[in-house]
Amino acid sequence: MSILRLAFAWQNASFFESIALATFFYGALFDAVTIALLALPYAFFSMPLQWRANKFYRVVGKSYLFLIALFVLVLNTWDIAYFSYTQKRSSFSYFTHILTGTETSSLAGEFLAEFWWLPILFIGLLFVFIRILQKLPRNVIITSSKPKAWVFYLLTLFVTFSLARGGFALRPISIIDATALTSLEQAPLVLNTAFTVLKTSRYDDPKKVQYLSKHELTRFLPSAERKMHSHLPEQTNVVVIMLESFGTVYAGPNSKESYTPFLDSILSAGLFLENAIANGRTSMDAVPAILAGMPSWQNESYILSPYCTNQIDALPNYLKQKGYHTSFFHGAKTGSMNFDDFTKAIGIDHYYGMEQYKGPEAFDGNWGIWDHAMFSFFADELSTFKAPFFSTIFSLSSHHPYLLPANYKSLVRKGPEPLCATISYTDLALKAFFKKANSKKWFKNTMFVFVADHVGPTRSAAHQSFPDRYHIPIGFYHPGLDLQKLYAKQYDATAAFQQIDIFPSILDMLGYDNQAFCFGQSLFAKEQGAKMVYENGSLILFKCPSKTLDIYSWMPLEKRAVTKQERSYIQKLQANYQNYQHRLIENRCRKGR
Repeated sequence: MSILRLAFAWQNASFFESIALATFFYGALFDAVTIALLALPYAFFSMPLQWRANKFYRVVGKSYLFLIALFVLVLNTWDIAYFSYTQKRSSFSYFTHILTGTETSSLAGEFLAEFWWLPILFIGLLFVFIRILQKLPRNVIITSSKPKAWVFYLLTLFVTFSLARGGFALRPISIIDATALTSLEQAPLVLNTAFTVLKTSRYDDPKKVQYLSKHELTRFLPSAERKMHSHLPEQTNVVVIMLESFGTVYAGPNSKESYTPFLDSILSAGLFLENAIANGRTSMDAVPAILAGMPSWQNESYILSPYCTNQIDALPNYLKQKGYHTSFFHGAKTGSMNFDDFTKAIGIDHYYGMEQYKGPEAFDGNWGIWDHAMFSFFADELSTFKAPFFSTIFSLSSHHPYLLPANYKSLVRKGPEPLCATISYTDLALKAFFKKANSKKWFKNTMFVFVADHVGPTRSAAHQSFPDRYHIPIGFYHPGLDLQKLYAKQYDATAAFQQIDIFPSILDMLGYDNQAFCFGQSLFAKEQGAKMVYENGSLILFKCPSKTLDIYSWMPLEKRAVTKQERSYIQKLQANYQNYQHRLIENRCRKGR
């Protein structure tokens, strides 16, 4: 596959600012993983038993190896040419779409004429492989009675399996690991198409939808015009605090049963959005939504989808270009939920997981570092960063199995569910963090953004409505400024607001020109798009007709009579969903693309 990677790099060199030699070494790793994945069945059935000497077995074995070679060569040869159209490696669904698409046959002739040399390369490499197969011994001597034969077999199977996983890491190697080894831009050079197809073969890719014409799409998507005129001081630090499972059910100033008195006091003193929603149901949905304005309006989280190596605009990368130091803190093991790889891909230069933590012993025995210890470490590390800085910390402890440090058990407020006590504990950790941070030089010139990742699980019958599933606290706080006064009459505190709106809102507050693409809209935009989530194939629109969250649900392709008002809701959903689908599939998630 190294020859195919060289051909890929040569053909598509214009799409990369530079091509580092290291990408070929990392690419060899992904090639080895791909071969191991495909060869696992062959390795398993290579037991030192007498039936291996059977002619039928040998024919089947060689045929299988030939199919592996054919699979690898077809996919990678194809993408040498097709990459120029998408600037990303093809996924399973995208490749099958090309094979079955109505336009494929009409374009085949033109395609072959332009890339005439690829069939020659394909046939040449296939011929070489066939010659190698022919050189394999025709007769196999089986020594199943010898222990050495079985030891060799088991060792071979173990090595093949380990290589297929990509090593002994916390999770098997995946598409997004290519960005961790190099960069988001260089990832296509490291990956091979056989690998991306294998990794996405069990993923139900969203298909392109066409509900509205281009004219209608423009009409129902919001404009980028702003109405704000006040900005934060230059080089204001930005700290995003993501809070695990802090749904409005048990947290926030507008919660009827809040276990977060400190957080509530901070949000009440800042710019608090009463009707904020999460764009997903998991932590992996939250990080792309908050930091890159990228929702998961599909059956899988964006991080796990075939589109995770798309070229996207993101808040950390944008601020880094403005001179900001960028970092991300999460007390779990490095590699948890792919956060390390994803944050690196979007511009985070410094990742701090459990392994990077420095301080008193604080392992919780399950996930990672207790929140009070990680927040304390966070405050100390921020003091070492050159201003201005952009940093995010993602809390951990308010997660199943909902454990508490021994010295906090008597301090927390307990509630009807185990989650309540851990939320109360994290609120205490947050209070201790602010007490410590208050003495730091950077504190008075820092804007804090508070946002829950998603609503925590609850068995309470009173909190099972659809709005309750997504209703979370989101707010902005600056210890040196009165944000409510600064932005008076420039925003609607009771309007629906979603996680993907945080990215453009921060850029507006910092006074930047907002030349970044995002699926969300700034809090200060004159026109707001649909505030929506995707759940089990349905699109859910959130609205606030009487200053409280309400929803309208629509499932694509459903047919039913609707009112004029409902039709307007559907068209908003259709516009946003169609724009999202097309941009993801066509890799157009950057400004100007």
